[in-house]
Amino acid sequence: MQDQRTGEIALPFDPGSQPPDAGLVYIGRARTPWHERKACPHNPREARERALPAQLEIDPPWRTGLKDIAAGDRLIALYWMDQARRDLIVQTPRHRNAPVGVFSLRSPVRPNPIALSVVRVLACDPDRGVIDVDALDCVDGTPLLDIKPYLESIDALPPG
Repeated sequence: MQDQRTGEIALPFDPGSQPPDAGLVYIGRARTPWHERKACPHNPREARERALPAQLEIDPPWRTGLKDIAAGDRLIALYWMDQARRDLIVQTPRHRNAPVGVFSLRSPVRPNPIALSVVRVLACDPDRGVIDVDALDCVDGTPLLDIKPYLESIDALPPG
């Protein structure tokens, strides 16, 4: 059993040990300045404040899909936090006064450790399969699941 903070509740099983029910494939890797979890920023805002760019490195079969991505675009990067614990269903974050359910947090510790970040494209080289982005909040080599365009007209909630 891994360490738990007061009030945290772990599932009686590791979700990663269950039979898979989705055929996910990695399309590449995130390349970041962080090689250890403890050095990694906790969220995309903190990553941007550190002003260290990153890259989305796309594997050869998927590079044709980079057509029409250009500097200035905003993308949603979805990645698999492969080093995250998966069994906590209630967590006690340091920034909260009480334990809270995993689905009310953006913590990577969750049954399916999928993270997302809205990034700004600095440059894109489809032939090399490299998208330079303004920031990412993950460890170097984190598996990339998907990239989608961020469209303010669709993705931003209206005020109120």
